[in-house]
Amino acid sequence: MGIDRKYSFATLSGLLLALAYPGWGFDFGWLAWIGLVPLIWSLTQFAYKSGRLSVRTGFLIGFTAGLVYFLIIFRWFWSIHPLNTLGVENTILSLVIVGTVYIISSAGMALFWGLFGLAFSTVCSRLTTRYFLLTAPAMFVITEYLRSWGFGLLWSGSGSLFGPHWTMGNLAYGLAGNSLALYLASLVGIYGVTFLIVLINFIFFKILKRNQATRAMLVVVAMTLAGVTFIPKFLTLGPANDIPSEKINFAVIQTSQPAKVSPSSRETLAGFKEQLEMMAAVAKNYPESTLIVFPEASDFFKNMSIFLAPVEVENYFDKLFKEPRLIISGGRVYDSSAARAHSRVFLLDTQGGILNFYDKRLLMPGGEYLPYPINLITSMFSKNASSAFNNIRELSPGEKEISTVGFGYKLNVSPLICSELVSADITRQATQNTDLIISMASYSIFHGNHAIADQMLAATRFRAAENKKPVIAAVNMGRSYAIDSSGNIKFLAPNESPQILTGALAIHKQKSWYNKAGDLPTILVCLLLLAGPISLTWFKLLRRS
Repeated sequence: MGIDRKYSFATLSGLLLALAYPGWGFDFGWLAWIGLVPLIWSLTQFAYKSGRLSVRTGFLIGFTAGLVYFLIIFRWFWSIHPLNTLGVENTILSLVIVGTVYIISSAGMALFWGLFGLAFSTVCSRLTTRYFLLTAPAMFVITEYLRSWGFGLLWSGSGSLFGPHWTMGNLAYGLAGNSLALYLASLVGIYGVTFLIVLINFIFFKILKRNQATRAMLVVVAMTLAGVTFIPKFLTLGPANDIPSEKINFAVIQTSQPAKVSPSSRETLAGFKEQLEMMAAVAKNYPESTLIVFPEASDFFKNMSIFLAPVEVENYFDKLFKEPRLIISGGRVYDSSAARAHSRVFLLDTQGGILNFYDKRLLMPGGEYLPYPINLITSMFSKNASSAFNNIRELSPGEKEISTVGFGYKLNVSPLICSELVSADITRQATQNTDLIISMASYSIFHGNHAIADQMLAATRFRAAENKKPVIAAVNMGRSYAIDSSGNIKFLAPNESPQILTGALAIHKQKSWYNKAGDLPTILVCLLLLAGPISLTWFKLLRRS
């Protein structure tokens, strides 16, 4: 097979896996079960060759597949342009920044797929098929785990929170509509699901690679693929029916307010009036709602303090609700004592005042802090642009690891803000002893892009399934939704326009295995699968020599 054909097969893998990933408006997740086969086929051409060429080419093959994959699934980066929402008015500078971030992010993540290709080419010739069938998936899982650290390191800055947080692009998210994958995630997380995806790809490859491959073998492959794809759609792998559960009635205030550097008083007042109207509608039409949630950066409480007199603020909730209600809202808050700003969520009991607050920990690079590389690029074009961003948008990460707050004896809730739902680790930490996860998001910086919203929805479904906790998501410039503890979408707003989403979700007092143990067991098993056979093989080689 010529070199060009090998890269063509790698490109084909990147395309298939990108189609399997959410964000298209259709579900092609079944392609994840076969999407790696062309890449594996290409890499194995070098597996039994020695020398530096094969190792280097193995890296380039893996990098090619990853680059195609990430360039496609990260296409939402372009929706950030123009950057006037971040204080950058220069169109050329905006294009340079967005294009640079897009290319570097895609190439940076593709490096880890290249690392997999390098390791594959190095190890493959030294392992038997029996060992390699488990070692190769373990190898891919470890590189994916390292990649979850890589994005944060790549775009490090003053607001960075280092850890295995940036999981976007994980192959498991393509199976957000597969109940079997969601159930497996409650045991072993997304890395256990990834292991299964890669394992099945290798099994298909081994079947197809045989010289005596017949129509019968192809039929077996097709039937297996159909089984793992379609049968879970008809299964309900939720909590057992004998587990007692309560229901929480909720109301989500969905808004569609564009991001602006400095909105006028008239615009702020118009947005506040809309919030008041929807709050009045909740009290009148959905009085059973115990929980009311606003999107990220809604500033409802701040607007109350600006536009209402102190007496009006005190009496506002008493007039609306006879019984206590829990209202969750937040926005940018400047802490003068520490001289830094936070994205802060307040939880308010309508009859008891503010219960507690939570500051966002996982900040979005470029949106909530300037990474060092972007700061350098921006300063080269305009010294004022970076200082303007720091004054308007720069945030500092919060310090609280647990966001759980109790609402009387009725409910424990854990608010998380937008990008934090990408991190399985942060979600698991912050939601200990909670009954319900609250997701507060805004896609205004992406101008309401559907691809990033759909990809975040898929990640959120896995967070719910991993922790066996329902999630209520309030969204600005996107569709709000509610997900049950098995990762199934129970309520979904019909469109992105301002509206109220209401419903009732079952609350189960239980913990998943993943919620107790996290990713550590899966990562340790993968490391053992790598260390054992490789050490044994190298030991045999040393004895022969």
